[in-house]
Amino acid sequence: MKKQADGTKTDSQSSLDFNLLLDRVEEAILEGKEREGCRKILGREGVWKKLGAEKQLKWARLAQMAGDIELALEILDHVNKHTPELENAWKEHIELLSILDQKKELVQVLARAKEYIGEEYHNYLKDTLISQDSQLVMEREKVFSPFDNLKERQAAIRKFLDLFSGREDRFARQWADRSEGKQGYVPVNRPISENDVEEHLSGRKTYGIYLLRSDSTVLVAVIDVDIVPEYRKTPLKSSDRDTIRRERSYLFRRVSELSQELGLSPVIEFSGAKGYHFWYFFESAVPAGSIRGVLERIKREIANDLSAFHIEVFPKQDKLSGKGFGNLVKLPLGIHRLTGKRSYFLGCNERSTEAQLRYLYKIKKANPENVSFGGADAEKSRILVHPRMKRWAEDYPELMTLQVSCPPLGQIIASIRGGNPLSVREEKVLYQTIGFLPRARTLLHHLFSSSSDYNPHMVDYRLSRLRGKPLGCRRIHSLMNYIGDFCIFDKKEEYPHPLLHIDGWDSGSIVTSEKVKDLRSALENLKVAISRVEAFLK
Repeated sequence: MKKQADGTKTDSQSSLDFNLLLDRVEEAILEGKEREGCRKILGREGVWKKLGAEKQLKWARLAQMAGDIELALEILDHVNKHTPELENAWKEHIELLSILDQKKELVQVLARAKEYIGEEYHNYLKDTLISQDSQLVMEREKVFSPFDNLKERQAAIRKFLDLFSGREDRFARQWADRSEGKQGYVPVNRPISENDVEEHLSGRKTYGIYLLRSDSTVLVAVIDVDIVPEYRKTPLKSSDRDTIRRERSYLFRRVSELSQELGLSPVIEFSGAKGYHFWYFFESAVPAGSIRGVLERIKREIANDLSAFHIEVFPKQDKLSGKGFGNLVKLPLGIHRLTGKRSYFLGCNERSTEAQLRYLYKIKKANPENVSFGGADAEKSRILVHPRMKRWAEDYPELMTLQVSCPPLGQIIASIRGGNPLSVREEKVLYQTIGFLPRARTLLHHLFSSSSDYNPHMVDYRLSRLRGKPLGCRRIHSLMNYIGDFCIFDKKEEYPHPLLHIDGWDSGSIVTSEKVKDLRSALENLKVAISRVEAFLK
């Protein structure tokens, strides 16, 4: 055998020797000769560790053939650690662990192999080997979850920063003194980072963003709605609770409808304090003055309809001036330092931070080219009807007119359309206004069919009991505890009531005799309804 000048073997000679050794060991194992001798040779750690990865892989196969499974696993693990790019080593390691039914080790190796064997093949192995075994599923959760969750969390935080993007070079930290009932913000003079968002989400700190960018544009805008101080007192009267509930339902529906008409889609968040934020996101930066004008139009449409809520638009400035940074808004999903409450998105059914972060992927930014930008002097009185509302408005024009023209009645209509239960007073207002319209039966059945306790027989019965004339504006304001202004009609009316908003309204269209004539059948229907309820309660 040829040697180098110093007496050592050349690389080609060493390779030839190892190949010859492997061939002879394999031959002996296959023939069943000198099994123990083969195992001793294979067990020489100083020998197999000098081999290349491919030969080590063959050495592991021979160890399996010789019955030394522990050695085979040791070699495969060594190859995985030192030559992770060798895909076959991962596959053989996974296959052997699967045959041996070593569940915990199998899941751990699968987790390590994900980066090297390809996503598609990894998922195939994971689904094939794990999905049918409950114990493996549990082990998988222990091993995979930390990796997957960390990766998912980091991606969600990047999505969070992409959506809630304010001024480029600074943000603000919230402080609060609960003993004094005071809170505020201090500027942080650097860009917000992923670590800052993690602190915010964990509740360790709470941050806000300045909406105006350095060039007086915005990527996100907000309509801020807070409960007015008079309705924050505790305990609240039941009538005040009804007002808040009714106006909140009206607010959510009306802001969404008006926004969609203008090419926008708000994301509603409970702020963690005393109200709600309607967030608007844009694919590219828009002038602050332009979007402020759009949101002010929405505000004007509904502000006078509300008594329990106060509305503000952010940003409040069209341009930056002086040394100020403009107004800021608290970032969502954090804890309000004064109240100790965490904010959350109403569109997500789960309150956990993880679920709320996943909800971010459902949010779509508006294309500025599709937004109906208008000046602050845009027409105030125009009734906005989104295409999704068009069919409803065409089928029930009387309801559409009343919803947008009569604030207290509009709140009730929006509330019941949202599936919310009505109070006794709210039902009274509906019946004693809409009940006097020519299509009263159709309209009221349509509205009450949205309620969980809808009883068609009861609707017919109550309609049959109507007498006199529609409820007047003063009486409705009193019943609803509504403190807004009274409507102004084109001509002075001795007895103003909501139905005067409807074109062609004629009090002569009320035919009392028809209602009396239907009383007997209505009573029969009521008896049937009562018998059904009694049968249900037995």
